[in-house]
Amino acid sequence: MNKVKRFLLVLLIAPITALTQTIPLPEHPRPDFERNEWQNLNGIWQFEFDSLDQGLTKKWNEGNTSFTHKITGPFPWGSKRSGVKDKADIAWYKRDFVIDASWKNKRTFLTIGASDWETTVWLDGKLLGTHQGGYTPFSFELTEHLTYGKSQKLVVRVDDKRRDFTLYGKQGYGNARGIWQTVYVEARGKDFIEVIHFAPDIDNQQTKITAYLPTEATADTKLSVAIKTEGTPITKEIIIPKGKDKYVFTMSIPKPHLWSLEDPYLYEAEVKLNDDVVKTYFGMRKISVVNLPGTEFPYVAINDKPVYLQLTLDQSYHPEGFYTFPSDAFMRKEIELEVHRTEWHSSAY
Repeated sequence: MNKVKRFLLVLLIAPITALTQTIPLPEHPRPDFERNEWQNLNGIWQFEFDSLDQGLTKKWNEGNTSFTHKITGPFPWGSKRSGVKDKADIAWYKRDFVIDASWKNKRTFLTIGASDWETTVWLDGKLLGTHQGGYTPFSFELTEHLTYGKSQKLVVRVDDKRRDFTLYGKQGYGNARGIWQTVYVEARGKDFIEVIHFAPDIDNQQTKITAYLPTEATADTKLSVAIKTEGTPITKEIIIPKGKDKYVFTMSIPKPHLWSLEDPYLYEAEVKLNDDVVKTYFGMRKISVVNLPGTEFPYVAINDKPVYLQLTLDQSYHPEGFYTFPSDAFMRKEIELEVHRTEWHSSAY
């Protein structure tokens, strides 16, 4: 490659790299349940504290009020990574986004990975819903409120007032408040898969699959599963009967490549329900209790082989993001360091 071509390539790549680096945690937050058409909403949001709880009265939910702060999501307010100090129990978020016209024939949902505690969402002033809780993901459908290809305003209010009945961390590593996990939108099929669960059975060389729908099927509906292997893919089609929102079936996995600590092999799978397609994965493994050979001492076993457990307690808090780590790479590095520390500690005795 000559110098001119190399220079042009750098000019082309640099803006793209700069753009992707401005979005914290840009990867899909659910690699075990991923659709191709999705948009990450992490990054800079307009932000305003509401210490007097007057935002609803002043109609901040309509999206026309200018907010005076900016916050970097999905880091909780009060954390260094968010860029906002903790000044109140209630706060509002706002940002614009555009849904591509190619999503028009599908259903579009907003998902918030976690937000503490009562979270209410509006799109262009229209109420989408309210969720209570601090640790689990939740979704609201946007479809009927969308104007495809045009900018729209998303407004989020989070009320994190202290409540006696809610759960709080016991050791005070940082008060994670508001949104603290990835926010994203995705296109799902008109009929879509709510949950897909694989339960491996290595003794019978098969996996039990449970498919869940959000509502009862209005007609007999075909669901297909394709599992990648080191050879020919394994496929199966089943019919979920009308009136069912859950269906259980099995697929044979001949001569399975077992998951183990030394070889954590995963089978990748693609699940289709009409025009809804989900990518996922699972491991073929068995966890049980067996006696240590030659003794009556019970041991935890993986794939019927006793395993001596060397365990460490990792609270998984980050000083700059509290519950939210800055990147997947950082999380991976921390796990690797824990493994090395455990190995060193074991070898010292």
